[in-house]
Amino acid sequence: MFTIEQVGTFVPETSCTVQDLRDPLGLKDSQVLLYTRFLGLNRVAVAPEVSLGEMLRRAGESALRGVERGSVRFLIHAHTMQHAAPPSQHMLEQLRDQLGLDRASVLGLSHQNCVIGLHALQVARFLLAGSEDESDKALIVTGDKILSRSIHLIPDTTIMGEAAAAAVIGRDPRGDRILGRAIRVLGRFYQSMACPEKLTAEYKQIYAETFSEVLAAALEDARCDPAEVAALLPHNVNRLSWKKVAAGLGIPFERVYLDNVPRTGHCFASDPLINLDCARTAGRVRPGDVVLMASAGLGATFGAAVVRIGQGVPR
Repeated sequence: MFTIEQVGTFVPETSCTVQDLRDPLGLKDSQVLLYTRFLGLNRVAVAPEVSLGEMLRRAGESALRGVERGSVRFLIHAHTMQHAAPPSQHMLEQLRDQLGLDRASVLGLSHQNCVIGLHALQVARFLLAGSEDESDKALIVTGDKILSRSIHLIPDTTIMGEAAAAAVIGRDPRGDRILGRAIRVLGRFYQSMACPEKLTAEYKQIYAETFSEVLAAALEDARCDPAEVAALLPHNVNRLSWKKVAAGLGIPFERVYLDNVPRTGHCFASDPLINLDCARTAGRVRPGDVVLMASAGLGATFGAAVVRIGQGVPR
């Protein structure tokens, strides 16, 4: 049995409005209206003075509070963008040293786009399954920087924000138990936003139904029924798309935790972990609740993880 023992986040205090981004992103007034009134965006998290390494360090420190650092055997950076930092910077080795994880091996994961954070949960479980010491843990960190206009905006869908999250994965039964998972990759959409018009239209048509099917597959893997889901913790792309996905799965829309959509925008692979932390703090989820963490990525990938909220690991 593997659990999410502790979650930490770095959500910057600085943000900008969609209107502030009108000129930098070349938006028309009609597009500003689309993103705000119809898609539910308002402010977007930005951290212009904070490097990616520092974002990950702050999230990691938050997740590691009270944790014996020597028990962490794996440090995993799950990043949406394929190239997170120049290899010459040795960012992960530096992060390991800053966090005091002297016994940890480091690795990066990508090529699942915004689903990579959920995929990292499974990778961490595989790595820990090979460990003889049941006190060993893995630390997953997620986060990306917005380096250009081309990755700041997904046209007619969402605006990207900057934040980071981290999760300690181990075997403590008081943590949030990982019950099931599902991932689906539709490789014909590999060109992402550069797909031909016909494929782009097909993707929009099948998006909600495919996502609902993947969520249902994760619940089946966990042997849970949609009626048991206390909260769906999604990526923060927009409100509108989640109405369709929730309806396809048969989950009441009010159970979809969308509080951060107007606060942060879509923060790449970090959204589900940030939402787990925020939903717990806000009292939206409680010990014993079943929650469904979900994300989709351009390319196209769809992923979900089913988690039962634990009592919490005292530190």
